[in-house]
Amino acid sequence: MAYVSVGQVENLEDAIAALHSTYQALERECQAKLQQVAAKVDEAQQEAKNSALMLEEACQAELEKEQVLEQAQTHLASAQEELSAACAALSACEASGSYDDEGNYEPPYCSGEESDVSSAEASVAQAEEAVETAAAELEQAKDHRMQMEQRNDLAGQCLSMATQLEETVQAECAARLSNATSLWETGVARLEQAKSALDAYLATNPPAAEFYSWLKWSPKNNVSVTPAELNARLNMSPEQLRYFIEYLADRDPAFRTKIADYRQELEAAKGPAEKHVVQLKIRRNMSGLYGEKIVEYALSPLGQKVNTQSRTTFESGRFTKTDLIVEDLKVPVILGRGEGMSAPAGGSIAIEVKCGRATYLYSQSDHMVFQSGGHQDASTSMTVCSRDIKDLPPGEEEELRATLREAGSPLIGMLPKKDEIDRACWDAVTEKTQNNGGSHVS
Repeated sequence: MAYVSVGQVENLEDAIAALHSTYQALERECQAKLQQVAAKVDEAQQEAKNSALMLEEACQAELEKEQVLEQAQTHLASAQEELSAACAALSACEASGSYDDEGNYEPPYCSGEESDVSSAEASVAQAEEAVETAAAELEQAKDHRMQMEQRNDLAGQCLSMATQLEETVQAECAARLSNATSLWETGVARLEQAKSALDAYLATNPPAAEFYSWLKWSPKNNVSVTPAELNARLNMSPEQLRYFIEYLADRDPAFRTKIADYRQELEAAKGPAEKHVVQLKIRRNMSGLYGEKIVEYALSPLGQKVNTQSRTTFESGRFTKTDLIVEDLKVPVILGRGEGMSAPAGGSIAIEVKCGRATYLYSQSDHMVFQSGGHQDASTSMTVCSRDIKDLPPGEEEELRATLREAGSPLIGMLPKKDEIDRACWDAVTEKTQNNGGSHVS
């Protein structure tokens, strides 16, 4: 039967949330761009208005300078006429000499006429200078008017470009927002289809429904979490293990990459011996990581925050990294009987994870005690291990439990057995987790 996995639905939910976030960001960016463009249009309009006013003032100034030049030229013409008249009067005066009775020549007295000529010449020179000045000022006024015409033309072009840009940005934003809305609506529709497919699948597949309930579990308000509930969270059945590893492959890029890398190694292996080497790597590395993921997803709903990067450095210079710290607990958590076996609401739990067969767990005693040194700041702590602990001889099991209890990080053997975890990882790498041959539906 075709099915859609929980991880795929959550991937769709993330994609739709990302689409919606992208739409909102795009909308904000469009609004900002439109405001910027509108501001530029306003600037261009103001510049066009100012340039038109400055051109009008330049034209008026040029007209006034033309009038000044005309007046100066008229004044020069009048001065030149006066000079001509004065010169004629002087010539007539000079030609009016006479002879006395004795026959001697008596020159005329023309000092007045000479004075008039000198005065007229000065007036002409002054009028010529005025004409020259007026002509220069008119030329400057013409140059300024031409500059203002150019400025006015450029301002008009800028206004036209800004207006066109505003229209382009408006159209582009509208198109992009429309496209984003369409993608979001399509995504919502696909999500609804996927949810319907998931609901139908869960309705006919009790183990899948059980896993879904496990994944979406949250502690009840104001009710302490007991060891029985912790056991139910951690002790996954082989079927649940397969569902969870499929979920991680859908949701965790790093885990998905690890599976893909092992698949490549397995495909490249030549013969049973090399394949066995790959299988050993999966048991040693991937199984441990998978065990940590089980604990993380099983217990993270207990707190508001999960820290997987805590590092403690000791005075000796050695350090340890704690696998998991669940912080700001929503409800009190009881790990077992005795002092230090519980954490209050708001407190924290430091957790180390060990996944291995009985002999391996026993051999890790000193290392687990060392790791417990990184749990001191938590309200309580525990070392969660696979159920293989119960395969130890009674004396060794009690010795190991007592050692870790004394170290302050009691051993809790609630994880599935190492062979079951190994099998789930191996099946994931060899692609045997396709839920009885079902294919994904998107």
